[in-house]
Amino acid sequence: MKDKLKISERVKSIPKIPLIIGGVFFVALVVVIVTTIALKRELAHEGAKLEGKFTNRAGATFVSSETCKRCHERTYLEWKTSLHSRMMRDVKVEPLANIGDFETPSDVRTFSKTDVDYTLGSQWRQQYVKKEGEDFIVLPARYNVSKGEWKSYYPDEPAKRDWFKECAGCHATGVNPEKKAFVEMGIACEACHGPGSNHVEAVPGFEIRTIINASRLTPAAAAQICGSCHTRGHDKTGKYAYPVQYQTHKGEANLRFYFNEASAANGYTDYFWPSGESRYSNQQYLDWQKSEHAKVGVVCATCHSVHERKTGIAPNVDASNLLLAIRSKTRLFEDQLCKSCHTTVQYRSVHRIHTFGSCVRCHMPRVAAIGEAGDAHSHTFRFMYPQATLTAGGLDKQPNACNSCHHHKNTPTEALVGFLEAAKKEDMPKPPVVHQRPEGSKR
Repeated sequence: MKDKLKISERVKSIPKIPLIIGGVFFVALVVVIVTTIALKRELAHEGAKLEGKFTNRAGATFVSSETCKRCHERTYLEWKTSLHSRMMRDVKVEPLANIGDFETPSDVRTFSKTDVDYTLGSQWRQQYVKKEGEDFIVLPARYNVSKGEWKSYYPDEPAKRDWFKECAGCHATGVNPEKKAFVEMGIACEACHGPGSNHVEAVPGFEIRTIINASRLTPAAAAQICGSCHTRGHDKTGKYAYPVQYQTHKGEANLRFYFNEASAANGYTDYFWPSGESRYSNQQYLDWQKSEHAKVGVVCATCHSVHERKTGIAPNVDASNLLLAIRSKTRLFEDQLCKSCHTTVQYRSVHRIHTFGSCVRCHMPRVAAIGEAGDAHSHTFRFMYPQATLTAGGLDKQPNACNSCHHHKNTPTEALVGFLEAAKKEDMPKPPVVHQRPEGSKR
C-alpha cells in the first residue's frame, strides 16, 4: 500500500511544461495554416483585380499562335504538324516547303523557282506566290503533287491574280486586305477560335467567354467556322472571295450576313453538277448544307479531328484507303465512322449486295476536283443515281456513284441502272441476265 502511494506521488510530481509547450505549438500551427489559406485567397482575389481585364470578346485583336502556345502547348504542337498550319509557307525561311518540280522543263510553267516567295498547300496541289512591293501575286501555274505535273492556273484570266483578293483569308490568319497585311501564315489558332487578345488577358473565371470554342456552339454556328473557308462565293462588297469581316465575328454572327455563298441560282452554275453536288474543291460546306446531316446537327467536327490524327484503324485496311483516311483526318476509318451512327440489324436492297463495299464510295463519291477531276468527295451524302447520268447525257456531264467504282470494268451506265432497279426489289433475281436492262425499257 505504501508502494502504491509513493508511485502516485511520483506521477503527480512529473512536470507539466512539455505538455503545455506541445499544446501551444499545435495551436500556433493551426493558426499559421488558417492564416496562410486566407492570405492566399486574398492574394488570388487581388490578383484577379490586377491581372484580368476582359470578360467578353468585344474588341479583341489577333495575337498569333505563339501566344496561344504559352498555355496550350500540347494542342499547339498537334496543330503545328497539321496541314492547316502548313497552308502557307515562306520559302526563304523554309526552302524545302517548295515541293514543285522546277528541274524538268515545262511549257505550262512560265516562272522559275527564284520567283517564288511563298507556297500555298502541299497535299493535293501546290500553288506559288510572288511578292511585288506590297502586293502578293499568285503565279499562273500549279503543281499537282499526286501526278507530278504542272497545270495552268486560271489560264483564261489575267496572269496576275491578287492573293489578298482571292486567297488570303483562307491561307493566312488575321488578314487585313485593305492594309495588305496579315498576322501569321497558315490556318492558325485564331483563324477558327477568333482573335485571342481578350482571352490572354481575361479576368480569371471568364476565360471561356473570351474565346470561341466550336464545341460550345450550336451545330449551325460551329459548321459556319469551317464553312467560312470550305466554300465559294464573295463577300458582300464583291471584292473578296472570302468573308473578310467574319474573321473577327466567328461563332457569334451569321456567316450569311458577311458572305454571298455560291449557288447555281446566283450564277455559279459551273461550280455544280446538275444533281446539285459540287464540281470543285473547297465546297464541302455548300454540299453539307443540302444534307440530312445538316438538318440533325451532324457537323464537320463530328467526323473530322481538327487538331490531331485520331483515325481508327480497322484490322485489314489497305494502304491506299488508310492514307485517304489519314489525309481526311477522320475520327474513325471510313465505314467504322459511318456505322458508329448508322447501325442496322439487317441489310436490305442495294445495301445487301454491297456489304463488302463502302458507305463512303456510294454516298460520298469522288466527283469534285482538287488536283485532278474526281479526287474530292461529295459532302451531300446523297446517293448519286446512274439514271441522272443517262438523263444528262454522259459521265462528263453528270457522274454517279455506281460508275465511280464500276468504271474500271467498263460497265455501261445503262446496265448499272438496270442492276440498281433489280437490287431494289425485295428478292433480287439470281440470273445474271437481269443485270442488263431490256432494250425496250431504256429511257
